[in-house]
Amino acid sequence: MRVSFLLAFLFLSGLASPAAIHAQQEKDKDVFDNLMPAMGALDRGDYAQAIDSLRPLAADGTVEAQYVLGTVLETAPPPWRDLEAAHGWYLRAAESGHAAAQNNIGAMYFDGRGALRNFIDAARWYRLAADQGHAVAQTNLALMYGMGLGVPQDVAEMAQLLQKAAESGDPRAQAQLARLYLDGEGVTQNASEAVKWFRSAAAQDHEGAQFFLAVLLQKGIGAPRDIEAATAWFRRAADQGHRLAMLELAVAYEMGMGVAADPAAARSWRERAKAVAEEAARKTPDDPRSAQRVDPRRSRH
Repeated sequence: MRVSFLLAFLFLSGLASPAAIHAQQEKDKDVFDNLMPAMGALDRGDYAQAIDSLRPLAADGTVEAQYVLGTVLETAPPPWRDLEAAHGWYLRAAESGHAAAQNNIGAMYFDGRGALRNFIDAARWYRLAADQGHAVAQTNLALMYGMGLGVPQDVAEMAQLLQKAAESGDPRAQAQLARLYLDGEGVTQNASEAVKWFRSAAAQDHEGAQFFLAVLLQKGIGAPRDIEAATAWFRRAADQGHRLAMLELAVAYEMGMGVAADPAAARSWRERAKAVAEEAARKTPDDPRSAQRVDPRRSRH
């Protein structure tokens, strides 16, 4: 059985005895068992049952239940959604040191959901989570440094945070870090590093990374020129709705670049790109978000 580095360190440094470690493991198992009915209800889409199962656990001080309840109340459809209550439960979990809750309450402050928009508070909570190694929070905080929101603008700090998050596997961080290497912002310009990080993010279905990787492979920047691979990445990004990738794919079908020439396919992709542009024009979104949340059903910390 593998023992985590943290537990090994605590044991060797004398900060935790084997009995204490065993007690913590038993406590974690109890929490997991107590949350199972709520998680099962969420999987079924039964928000009322999930909330009813979580509320007494959260009120009793179970930090993980507070976090999950906050997530449910924030993301559930009406009539179960309650942003102010979600903020309150996130806050209780965040004040207990729960990194994912700290990230999510930071996102609420950033977006002005469930609380007045406050970039300083958003950055503060992101920092607390980032300092615990929470990759999503590191990415969110990095973007705030890049924009100078809630913190002084600092491209070098942005790059350092993105590097940490990218090394932890966060695809958004990998894509943003690749852009920095491509442009030489906050890091020494290095096209091959850009390709490496775009490729890592693209493999995780980050459509922007797929598009930029395709462009670099098409032009032979940072990697040998590979038209077939470029077209394949354009296709993957286009399949996810990336408009510019659709247009590039249309050109590929027109010219027979990396695929057999197919005028009908070219017309189809141009029409799809036009439809995407028209749909985007009809929407009037609020400020674009740098904030990303953590959903307990998909990501465990």
